[in-house]
Amino acid sequence: MTSQPSRNWAWGLALLGALLAPLVVGNDFILHMMTLWAIYSLLALSLNIIIGYLGELSFGHAAFFGIGAYTSALLVMNLGLPVWWGPVLAGVVAGLFGLVIGFVALRIVGPQFAILTLGFGAILQTITNYWVDVTRGPMGISQIPAFRIDSLGLDFALAQNMYFLALGFLVLGIYACRALEKSRTGRAYVAVRENPELAQSIGIDTFRTKWMAFTVATAMAGVGGSLYGHYLRVITPELMSLTYMSALVIMVIVGGKGTTLGPIVGALVYIVLLEWLRAVGSWRMVVFAALLIGCVLFLPGGLVSLWQRLLQRRGRS
Repeated sequence: MTSQPSRNWAWGLALLGALLAPLVVGNDFILHMMTLWAIYSLLALSLNIIIGYLGELSFGHAAFFGIGAYTSALLVMNLGLPVWWGPVLAGVVAGLFGLVIGFVALRIVGPQFAILTLGFGAILQTITNYWVDVTRGPMGISQIPAFRIDSLGLDFALAQNMYFLALGFLVLGIYACRALEKSRTGRAYVAVRENPELAQSIGIDTFRTKWMAFTVATAMAGVGGSLYGHYLRVITPELMSLTYMSALVIMVIVGGKGTTLGPIVGALVYIVLLEWLRAVGSWRMVVFAALLIGCVLFLPGGLVSLWQRLLQRRGRS
């Protein structure tokens, strides 16, 4: 196993590489894809809290992504609030939805939990689709204000600026997840995932632990939704669909659930394949499904487990 200082150095070098990447790339389209990667990585990290730490499969997580996007856009556009309040308010509102939904859904486990979250996601998408007076229905909301710092002349509608903002939020998400892994709360999450009955017997309130983690995860998804909406400047109810939900699950499982690096790697693989396979249209989903099945059957630890196996082999040699 690698030591803690080595891991810190590795994360530091990765961050340095991410900061210097725009200077090397110099291509607006690639910078756009890198920005989407940073936002999707944040979303995948939030879902990983539920799948990787709690061991529950949620099919409604994309709904909180959509809630964050719509909350931020509507409050900024209709109430005239400063655009920088968007991510904060999106996280709060999405977290409140998660607080209520988690209170109901987390009382059951296993397939029933997955089905229930799928139902909640479908209900929220239907409401968004038909509440035309507020959400504009299938037409969605367009011309959403972009993040700006007028005093510095920075317009975050441009990929070269938005990338650094999204990367900053991603770094905060990584720091939070790393801190969670080392904390007593994080160890309680793992204990609940591995053996709920044993965790309960040593004094861990399993329901409260899951409820808190679910709420934090949904709040993170809401922040990601806000970043997405203010960057692309258009949102539709499609954000809450199974298409986006499937993408998030693929990122977490293929990258490596239960790790901090895994969802980030999974988001990168998804973004790259999404563009490379654009020419084949809907057949892309067949490739993604095959990749997901292959990882579940032959690489349950995800792509990051390949690196861990390599380090273990080098350690034995």
